[in-house]
Order: sequence, then structure tokens, then C-alpha cells
Amino acid sequence: MTTTEHPSLSELASLGGRLAVVTGAARGFGAAIANRLAEAGAKVVIADVRLDDAAATATRIADRTGARCIAQRLDVTDESAVTAAFAGWRTEHGAVDILVNNAGVFSNHLAHEMPITEFDRILTINVRGAYLCSQSALRQMRAAGRGVIVNVASVDAYSTSAEGLTHYTTSKHAIAGLTRSLAVEAAPIGVRVNAVCPGASMTEGAVELVTGGEATGIDVEAQWDGIVDRTPLGRLCDVDDVARAVVYLASDMAAFVTGVLLPVDGGILVQPLEGYVPHTDG
Repeated sequence: MTTTEHPSLSELASLGGRLAVVTGAARGFGAAIANRLAEAGAKVVIADVRLDDAAATATRIADRTGARCIAQRLDVTDESAVTAAFAGWRTEHGAVDILVNNAGVFSNHLAHEMPITEFDRILTINVRGAYLCSQSALRQMRAAGRGVIVNVASVDAYSTSAEGLTHYTTSKHAIAGLTRSLAVEAAPIGVRVNAVCPGASMTEGAVELVTGGEATGIDVEAQWDGIVDRTPLGRLCDVDDVARAVVYLASDMAAFVTGVLLPVDGGILVQPLEGYVPHTDG
């Protein structure tokens, strides 16, 4: 029986020579993901509607890792802007190898009080944006015969995490469906599509919501209180936890992984129905 010679772990984990685009990468999960992709050797596009913040993040990551980082203003909901951006990256840097659909927003509104404009805003950014970017990336990946798409979903892709998130949870269930459907379509052309599903994390956006959000009849601070106690691993999700998972899915370490929704939640999704109760030995 012959044995297959497999690449080393360092080769499998390397993203050298690959072009990665991360949307919503000026801060939060996106910035952490871009940082780790650059550290793994990728050339990274920091795409965000906040160009000044994106440029600062690109400079910081480039200084730290020595990787090439490009800041790009991008509204992921604008079809013509997305098409033009992907065409420009291909002309200047070659076909996109890795797309991370991270751009997303959330807010708290009880369903019976939520303005339809707010429902539309969340779905448009979170779902339409991911679809438009995936569509442009897939056109390049199809021609190249390779590529990886990683969607940043949420534990809300499995079950709602709190009241007031009907619009957000709906959008993340849609991302789950998008991930699985694209994985089936893209597999024959050599493209893998997966998603990470973070648990509660104090990103800049979450801090803004908790400390300065508009009054909606929901005690947002109370929602966050006790999350750590209910999480088996005993802490909130760190942005770098998500970044490491994305690097795994983007690399050849996950060469036979597609259509997966990977929870990065400290065990919150598998806690008992009565709620997790920490215990100590002795």
C-alpha cells in the first residue's frame, strides 16, 4: 500500500501569493481577520465604507506584518461599485483568491415597533452585500478554477440570541442559506464556501449599541449581563478567535471543508436548555 505525501503544516497554513478581500474591515472582526490573513502571507484589501478608518487599519497591519495592504472605500450594497471594485482589483493585483464577507450591521428593535426601513437596512447590508460581493468574486474564481469564500454569520444563524433581533437573526439565517447554496454550486469549479458563526463579542459596534444606542424599550445592557456565566468556556468571543477560524477555512488546512457553519461561540450553542451552570470540583 502506497502512502500519500502530504504538504507540511506550514505549507498548508500559508496564504502566500494570494489576494484576500475583507469587507467591513476597518474595525472589529474585519480588522482582526485582515490582520491574520496578512500574517499568513496574503495580500489584503481592507474594504469599508469608512475609507479613513480603512486606511489607518491597512497601515497598521502592513507595519506589523510587512504584508501589502490596500484600503478601498466600498459600499457592499451598491452593485455598480462592487462590480467596479472587483474588476479594479483583478486588473491591479490579479484574481481574488479569498473573499471574506464580513460587512454587517445590527440594532435592537421589537418586531411590532420596528420601522420597515430598519428591517430593509439590515437585510440589504447583511445579505444583499454578501451576495453581490460573492457574485463578483465567483466570476473571477470560476475563471481561475479556485478560490475560497468565508461568510461571517453569527450564532443567530442557528437560533435567535435575544429579543429585538428579528431583522438581524433573519439576515444571518439568510447567510447560512447563502453559504450552503453557494457551496453546492461552487464546488465543481474548485471553490469552497463556508461561514463562521461568532458568539457575543464586544466589538466597537457592540460597545456603541450597549452604551449609546437609542431607546427601543429593550434593556440592552441586561441582555449582555450574564452571557459569560452562560458560556461554557467562560468568556466572550474575542475578535481574534474569529480571525483564527477564518484563516483556517481560507487555507489549505480546510481543503476538504465546504458548506460548513462553524460556531466560534465558547459552547453557547450546546449549553443545556435550562442554561449553563458553572461548577467547581471539590
